[in-house]
Amino acid sequence: MKRSEQPESFQNQIDQQSVAQALPTHRGLPNRLLTALEVAEFIGCHEETVRRAYLRGLLTSQRFGVRGRRFHPADVMDWIRRGAPTRVS
Repeated sequence: MKRSEQPESFQNQIDQQSVAQALPTHRGLPNRLLTALEVAEFIGCHEETVRRAYLRGLLTSQRFGVRGRRFHPADVMDWIRRGAPTRVS
């Protein structure tokens, strides 16, 4: 069957599946660099706890401007797996 003969909804399903497989999922975190406040809200700790974690080398950060820091979602998830202070649900 040619591509043009396939139903439009079938092609949309294939496109959505390929996009979903290509994008990494970080369990609710957006796929962009995060601020310390966003990381703190996601984890359930204070913003200062996040700052202390990257100053101690527990959380990898990336410089953003002169004074700013941003965090990759994969690094945040890794920090959580290694024992970040998260809120008890």
